[in-house]
Amino acid sequence: MGDNPALEVLLTLLLLLLLQRSAGQGLTCTVLPGTVDWAAEFDATCLNFSGRGLQLPQNRSLQASQVRVLDLSSNGLRELPPLFFAELGKLQDLRVTDNQLDRVDGALAARCHLDLQADCSCVLMPWHQVRQDNCSGQQPLRCLHTATGALHNLSTFLDVSCPPGPAPATIGLAVAGGILFLGLVIAAPLLTWRLWGHRVARGQGKGQAPQDRSRARLASQPRYSSRDPGHPRPRLATAHHRTSVPDYENVFMDQPAEDPQWTPHGP
Repeated sequence: MGDNPALEVLLTLLLLLLLQRSAGQGLTCTVLPGTVDWAAEFDATCLNFSGRGLQLPQNRSLQASQVRVLDLSSNGLRELPPLFFAELGKLQDLRVTDNQLDRVDGALAARCHLDLQADCSCVLMPWHQVRQDNCSGQQPLRCLHTATGALHNLSTFLDVSCPPGPAPATIGLAVAGGILFLGLVIAAPLLTWRLWGHRVARGQGKGQAPQDRSRARLASQPRYSSRDPGHPRPRLATAHHRTSVPDYENVFMDQPAEDPQWTPHGP
């Protein structure tokens, strides 16, 4: 190869590119076999738990004070419990790609020497903000683009794909308020109609009651007729004196017709 300097330069460039790519990917190690005992102590500098379908304990720290590379990719993780990483003081490379994370704790991002490799997602916004506020002069954060499998600048991804807007909690409250308002709009006419019907029914009941009482009083009074000899004629009296009432009915009814009397006059 000494006779072809152009080939030597080309091979040197390829070797440098491979070394740079290997350095970017970081140290790799084999997946640990068997059941994982989180109470056990690990002395290795590289731990690979990828693809094991593990659930990280919420109330226990990983006992691996010498670990520098921790691979937790492809485990279906939803979050990274802060206490799990509390005693990993020498951790430099944390790989959590191929996990649908719901949130990333900001306390973990405050470790400026820690490099996080995760899928590109808006969930990484708190991590990026904490790193910007507390770490200066550090390498730019990167994230894995799941469609291409390539690493992208996290800051660029967040600026393009995650524009500033309402927080998820604010959106949730707005949705809940809209649903409550819609329920009130639907229920108000029904309640009004029921109250109106109740008032109409009560009004009809009050109007019907005096009529029923009047009819009951009329039914309880004795019926009198002079044509019925079995019922005595009622007498009218006042508190001070009694007044006889002429029986006009007997005067004009059932009386024999009398001949008219002519008064004689002179010739």
